[in-house]
Amino acid sequence: MRSKAVGAIAAQSVQALISLVLQIMVSRILGIEEFGQFAILYGVIVLATAVITGLVGDTLIVLDRAGRSIRAGLEGTLIAVTLTTAVAAGVIAWATGFLSGVESMLFAAALAAFAVEEIIRRLLMAGMSFLRVVVTDLVGFVVALLILGAVWLVQPLTLGAFLGAIAAGQVVALIGGWFLVARDDRFLVGLRGADYRAVWKYGSWRGLQQTLRPAMFTATRLLVLAFAGLTAVGQLEAARTYTSPLILVVGGFSSFLFVRFAAKHREGEGGSLREADLVVFVLLGLTVVMGAIAVALAPWMGPLLFGVPLDILAVIGWIAYGTSVAMVTPYGALSAVSGKQTAVFLIRLGDTILGLLAATVMLSSGLSASTVPFALAVASLLGGIGLRWLATARGEPPSPQAESAPSSG
Repeated sequence: MRSKAVGAIAAQSVQALISLVLQIMVSRILGIEEFGQFAILYGVIVLATAVITGLVGDTLIVLDRAGRSIRAGLEGTLIAVTLTTAVAAGVIAWATGFLSGVESMLFAAALAAFAVEEIIRRLLMAGMSFLRVVVTDLVGFVVALLILGAVWLVQPLTLGAFLGAIAAGQVVALIGGWFLVARDDRFLVGLRGADYRAVWKYGSWRGLQQTLRPAMFTATRLLVLAFAGLTAVGQLEAARTYTSPLILVVGGFSSFLFVRFAAKHREGEGGSLREADLVVFVLLGLTVVMGAIAVALAPWMGPLLFGVPLDILAVIGWIAYGTSVAMVTPYGALSAVSGKQTAVFLIRLGDTILGLLAATVMLSSGLSASTVPFALAVASLLGGIGLRWLATARGEPPSPQAESAPSSG
């Protein structure tokens, strides 16, 4: 278990590092205002990918993806949802004047490629092939860098160049990743007889749940844009990007837990509440240590990475939010694989709405945008209390550590 967990964290860490480097390049090359624009677009890509990952990626882990009807349902759903989402996002970006026509097409292509590549990553994760996930991500990143370098030799880099490089890199990554998938998983079937009902019955709730965090981030950016302007979006996003490796490491461990709990559930064993408690304590210690290091280095790392000083209050706020995620997600994963995905979604929806309402009140009251992550963290912790209660309601007694610890969610 330990080596697989380390592999899962490594896979998410590499993905986090790649995302961090790309966003640093945008902020340094294009400036903080265009970085704010890129942050909104990248947030939409992450949001759309989260929908598709929950709908298709989580479902292929839990259901019997070797069955022909399920396989066909997964394929058909992936094609339909990806194309619809990509086209809609591109059209909206163009119609609102947020992007030019060419940029909108590159944006749509990047979204579609990003989403499909994430499903390939999920197939690799389902087989616990985390090293292959790392290879897939690195291949896509190298291709993107090569394209950006080639464009830079000819003309100055633009937002469109970054979107096109991301799209091309993800296409190469998903093709390469497909050949790294285990042979038993590397096959396609016709769409006739597809069991869409089974896919949507489970995946719709997971898809909705997976959208909550990226949707909250996107809504937060738009709120800050409305109340404080695009530069404030860029500054808040710089602080979030700086701390994002912490949150994605937590996400990597949670992805591993989801796969592990799903495997146990298929074998009739069920996941362990004690195991989830232990993971929470480990992740809490990890986030505290990483957070302290991040705060100490922030005064030097901000100008070095982003070309502007980081808002220390915003950095601390995002670390607080990352800590809340560490104290919440293991319980959500445990309950989701046992058929309680609807309840998990409703709890997470409640704390997301609460966080956004609190953020709106704070911004409208004149408080700085850097205080917003604290509101999101408190709301997340309140949701975590509900998720642990839901996990406890499965009938297992709480672990001794949980009984002696304060309520963490």
